[in-house]
Amino acid sequence: MKNQGKSSLTATDFIKNFPFPYRRDSQTHVLNEICEAFNSGYKFILLEAPTGFGKSPVRVAVALTMGTSYICTSTKDLQTQYSRDFPFIKMAKGANNFRCLVKEDFIKNKSYKCGVCASDYISECRHTSVEYGPCMTNKSFQDDGCKYRTFLKDYNLLNKGTKSEQAIVNKSAEINYRREFSQWLHLNNLRNIQESNTWRPCEYFNQLNIALTSSHSIFNYSNFLAFLPNTKILQAREFLVLDEGHLLESEIVKFRGLSISKRRWKRYIQNLELIDYGYNDLEKWIKLLIELETKMLTLIGNTSEIEPLALQRKIRYNWYDNGEKEQQIGENTNTSKSKMPVKKRKIISGAELYDSDDEITRKYQESFSNMSHAKNLNEELAADALRDTERLTITINNILSNPRNWIISEIRKKNYEVVKVELKPLDISPYCRAVFEKCSKILIMSATILNPRAFCRSVGLVYDNEKEVKYIQVKSDFPIQNRPIYALNIAYLNFNNLQLPEIKSSITKTVDNIMTIHRKDKGIIHTTSYEQLNFIKENISQENARRLVVTDAEIQIEEVIQEHINSIKPTVLISPSLHTGLDLKDELSRFQIVTKVPYPNKSDRWINAKRNLDEEWYYWQTALRLAQAYGRSVRSKEDWAKTYILDSAFGYFLSKNRNILPHWFIQAVKNYN
Repeated sequence: MKNQGKSSLTATDFIKNFPFPYRRDSQTHVLNEICEAFNSGYKFILLEAPTGFGKSPVRVAVALTMGTSYICTSTKDLQTQYSRDFPFIKMAKGANNFRCLVKEDFIKNKSYKCGVCASDYISECRHTSVEYGPCMTNKSFQDDGCKYRTFLKDYNLLNKGTKSEQAIVNKSAEINYRREFSQWLHLNNLRNIQESNTWRPCEYFNQLNIALTSSHSIFNYSNFLAFLPNTKILQAREFLVLDEGHLLESEIVKFRGLSISKRRWKRYIQNLELIDYGYNDLEKWIKLLIELETKMLTLIGNTSEIEPLALQRKIRYNWYDNGEKEQQIGENTNTSKSKMPVKKRKIISGAELYDSDDEITRKYQESFSNMSHAKNLNEELAADALRDTERLTITINNILSNPRNWIISEIRKKNYEVVKVELKPLDISPYCRAVFEKCSKILIMSATILNPRAFCRSVGLVYDNEKEVKYIQVKSDFPIQNRPIYALNIAYLNFNNLQLPEIKSSITKTVDNIMTIHRKDKGIIHTTSYEQLNFIKENISQENARRLVVTDAEIQIEEVIQEHINSIKPTVLISPSLHTGLDLKDELSRFQIVTKVPYPNKSDRWINAKRNLDEEWYYWQTALRLAQAYGRSVRSKEDWAKTYILDSAFGYFLSKNRNILPHWFIQAVKNYN
């Protein structure tokens, strides 16, 4: 049911579009509140609803009523879940999730040879996905291009606006695709392919075009942010849902930040050297990045862009890298002594940044035609080089648009040599504005908003601004007796104490005892670091050590979780990075251990800079992590699990942050008044 120019909505409109036959009273109440807020002129709704509330059917009901929508979520698993539960919401995943059909044909014909992977086994090759296909590397195959690829313009929408809506390739376009494909089969690489006359669309472009054509589609954050500047592809819609909204800031920082790893970039430039300019001289780091950009543009045969980029930066950002003209800036986050050329006029807006991104992306896409000049790079490596150079250029321009907003977050060394440098933006609100402009109404959902004022500040919204942000909070109805929190007060676990052998031993002994009490139960242990994880693993009893399922940098987290799920034994997950996005319902976890109050690491320069700018943000982030960790194990009214917190600092944090932590969390803590 589409909202076609209605002056106002009614609660009935939402209820009619509720996707299930039955609604809980709390869901009906929330739909009424959303309806009232939209009719009152609010653009943003923050909905905090606990696990088990049933947020998915609520957002679907609103999306169907509004007519068109984008849904953003944090993981591919959540995308898959949405698409499975609500088939009319079409999923858009990245190119790395799909095998390239051309390369698949080459593999069948035994003519495939990767230019990067050393292995002779195709199963071990990491470069067979679409992101390394001919459409991305411009290997034209006799100037014909890939004949599996489809284009957005050739898709039609049937039964528009209904739950049976379907996006398909129109008949005339499909006939042309099949004709071109049959003429393409003269290629030596395809000549002997069985069933070669059967055309099928490229899985990546087909699912992407379906999602973009359909009225309702779901993206993960990184994919949505990547498409955002392209207004021709990602057109405006009525409604935007930001699922797991508490992650919005971290997702944008991850997407916008830049990491220069010596190991990765030496694949292109063998004599690459990263000079340690320290954490305070952002200007020198920018010059190093521009030098790297120049080398990469030369490498990929796109030298024609070097001078236009330099000119653009002089005009747009007042950047003079030859010392012609510099202006002193005042105190900034990086240093009070730094000299940084800045624009005389206003700081570049988020929308302008995205426009600039789009312009850069188009130019780099055009440069695929020049990849033949990149004689020192094979096709797969050239694809990586082009993407890395594009991101480098975008980041340089982003920094120059507002240098005070950027920080050198990490300089990693090995044998006194810099092997990695990371740069991150502090204020992500300009980028958020570009996201928020995509749709007329926005629903931001999470089980843990906790502090709406702090959240709004982090994304550039004004919480107290009338008619901008409406905060709706739903209380948990999970029985308290099913989710107790035991504060064990083992020791005050600050950084220094955690280095003491007796403290480490106390933690390990307590973990061992809890695991023995729950010898027949599955569970999860939230550690503070891999160092702590390894100490626990090596020092608990052998019987309990054998139960541990350990996350590792070399193993995909999904594989580790699946091992825990599939095991018939009482396995116990242990990790420093599973406090969010994990569903351990029922028998998958009957107990969990939080070793330490999860304060963000102040040794991380980005976190420390954010804390200095907004101390409330720091404690809000701590509360978020704590509440998220707590929510991994009890997923419904009937579910139950015990939570043990070992850190004696927990009581102090609780007393100082009662206004942030939700009531349903506080009331679960045993012996706390």
